Amino acid sequence: MKRVLIFSAICAAIFVTGYPAAKTSANEAGSEQLDRYYAPKVSIGQFTSSLAGTGRHVLDCAISLELVEQEDASSLMQSPKWMSRIRSEIFSLIKSRSYDDLTSAEGVSQLAGDIKHSLNRMLPDAGGENPVVNVLFDSFIVQ
Repeated sequence: MKRVLIFSAICAAIFVTGYPAAKTSANEAGSEQLDRYYAPKVSIGQFTSSLAGTGRHVLDCAISLELVEQEDASSLMQSPKWMSRIRSEIFSLIKSRSYDDLTSAEGVSQLAGDIKHSLNRMLPDAGGENPVVNVLFDSFIVQ
């Protein structure tokens, strides 16, 4: 009986100490595989703007862009000239929205789609492709 308890304790100790290491290496391998499926992400900053309409409503959001995997697209986003034009375009799209437009998931998705479409029209192609793959909201607060 004593041997069974000792054996059980040893097995439990091996399981407990070995499990986190195995879990960590599995997570790292999974993370590397997922990174291949996501485009490079560039943060373009925080946006705070009043909204269209009769009320005093404000949108505060942080936006990132997923770009095609081209070096010229990433360098384009690092250019101050282009960043100013991008931010200006986004501000004008935000200002055209009303509070009611942005209180539903569909409205937020529509804004992201409009930003993507507008930026892809404005920016030069990256290797024959549209440079912006997706618009991501890192934070989104409507007041």
